[in-house]
Amino acid sequence: MEILQYTPDLQTPLTQFYNRLTVNVPHCYPVKEAELADAMCSVTGQSDNTNDGLEAETAFVAMQNGVVQAFIHVGYYESDEKVNIGVIRFFGYERGARNAGQTVLEKAETYLKTCNVTQITAFSSYRYRFYSLEYANLSNALDHVHALLGFNGYHPEQNWIVLDWENYDVTSISPPIPITLSVDWKEGRGKLPNCTVTAHQDGEKVGECESVSGGKFSSHPDAQDWVYTEWLGIEDDFQGKGLGKYLLFYSLQEMHKVGYRHASISTSWNNSRALLFYSNCGYRAADCTHVFEKVLSEIAV
Repeated sequence: MEILQYTPDLQTPLTQFYNRLTVNVPHCYPVKEAELADAMCSVTGQSDNTNDGLEAETAFVAMQNGVVQAFIHVGYYESDEKVNIGVIRFFGYERGARNAGQTVLEKAETYLKTCNVTQITAFSSYRYRFYSLEYANLSNALDHVHALLGFNGYHPEQNWIVLDWENYDVTSISPPIPITLSVDWKEGRGKLPNCTVTAHQDGEKVGECESVSGGKFSSHPDAQDWVYTEWLGIEDDFQGKGLGKYLLFYSLQEMHKVGYRHASISTSWNNSRALLFYSNCGYRAADCTHVFEKVLSEIAV
């Protein structure tokens, strides 16, 4: 086994590895070499608008007989407290290739320590755009990656549940209170448009539902059939009146009219109120995902 620093000539085996690794992760679709190469632009010194200001990005690849066994992509950012926070944008290894996973993880940590990081976060908001949905982090489907991170002192700090509603069908309901609605359609990355439905009363916004195409995250054809609700919010004085369900159902109906067939939404695992609401609307839990963090006991000077 050899450990290599990423270069573009590794793109083909790396893409094959990524697609093998994520085949059972909900809302992860096969990526093309060009898509993964775009996510690696900052590693090769080119511009990458998706990394939100990460510094000193690099990646390490474990190879055996020309086949990728493990891969890790890291960088860091300066926090508001003026300390460097290490970031693992992506990490994975073949099941059974624990040694390869351990080796690239240690290699990445050693590198990040030279950047004077105080802690490391894995699968946070810096993950790849095409890796599942907006609030989907390290999937339970990658349990062997969970286990290796945990073995190395990483702890889950944020936990999200992804809920799906395949072939959704909603019944029209009347608005529970007097409101006026505005519907704003916008083109995005997906084949079908995004939609924001806003409720007003006496000229004041009282609720909002923002939904986007699954194509925002993936160019794969199957992703285009999914609508993902990124935000559903009701002003405090108007909660508990049924306005949230009305806005969600109205939005889903509008999205269905333009061609969407499946719906997805996310919530933090301990938000019982939201989980109760979504599961009784028709959604079913599809995945549990986690952000991992590790405080370093040794920081390079």
